[in-house]
Amino acid sequence: MKIVFVETEDDEQSFFAESLAGHDVAFVDDIGGVPRDADIVSVFIHSRVGTEFFRRHPKVKLVASRSSASDHLDLKAAARRGVVLARVPDYGAATVAEHTFALILGVTRRLRHCLDTKNRGRGATERLRGLELRGKTLGVVGTGRVGSMVLSIGKAFGMECVAFDRKADAELAEKIGFRYVSLDKLLRCSDIVTLHVPLNPRTRHLLSAKRLARGKPGFILINTARGALVDIDALLAGLNSGQVGGVGLDVLEDDTVFRHDASRIIGEQIVQKIHAISTPGGDPLRREKRLRELEGIMRNRQLLAHENVFFTPHVGFNSIEAIERINLGTVQNIRDFLAGRLRPEAVVAP
Repeated sequence: MKIVFVETEDDEQSFFAESLAGHDVAFVDDIGGVPRDADIVSVFIHSRVGTEFFRRHPKVKLVASRSSASDHLDLKAAARRGVVLARVPDYGAATVAEHTFALILGVTRRLRHCLDTKNRGRGATERLRGLELRGKTLGVVGTGRVGSMVLSIGKAFGMECVAFDRKADAELAEKIGFRYVSLDKLLRCSDIVTLHVPLNPRTRHLLSAKRLARGKPGFILINTARGALVDIDALLAGLNSGQVGGVGLDVLEDDTVFRHDASRIIGEQIVQKIHAISTPGGDPLRREKRLRELEGIMRNRQLLAHENVFFTPHVGFNSIEAIERINLGTVQNIRDFLAGRLRPEAVVAP
């Protein structure tokens, strides 16, 4: 079997090669480099797999994602081709939950300002004054593996905890000690709102301008799930008006700015898009697409530059323990598939 891994680190490559000895194992930097004769492909969340990929790779039988999320995989296209999609359903709930609180503390203790050398000397004490978490209300959207751990940590901080989920778990609520409320009520009463739901057509821009306006004035928003859960234009407007008091982000709608030096890559993208738009002639639809991309890049730049935004470059999943579980789970999925016994919970189904 020709097994190709996309977007791997050097230390991961030796593990995969040794674990799958006896197969033709190869590594490429991006999805475009996958050879046409690949039988199995393992991707990370930055690799979009859909109709065009399957057209160019007719032999692919399994796409094993090194993630629990599946929004980068086209489930319908895979079903039409008879390709099995696999994921690692649970690898880093504790890691992401802990990072969520790193962001919460980063915002509430004004760590971005603390690291700014301008905030020194007379008057700095007031500029760097933070918020205490004890007694504040934490609103958790999504009470799956990560969300439930965030609620447990919130209780340990002495916070009042409320949650919203389409499928309320009364037993979980009693065990941890939180209340289920509607999404609108959660927004109205929470000092801090944190998102822990998957991205799909129903949750895209879950927090729209109308929803953000219903929030408690000055509330803090944390997102370690998916960038597109929040309307970025509405979020910028909320920050500028003060309706949103602070934001902790580990994700953006376009995470490519996190894969390299953010300022450099954004600058390069802006120059490329402006050149493409200003070049005479060409396809009008393509020019319009480039213009939308340029607008998106500029919004990301505005958002990350805002003084009340504390961000990390999509590293919420990235702990030693979680990566080990991802890699072990991915190898297990590939072995199970080859043996004809892939676990139901590992299969991504439409």
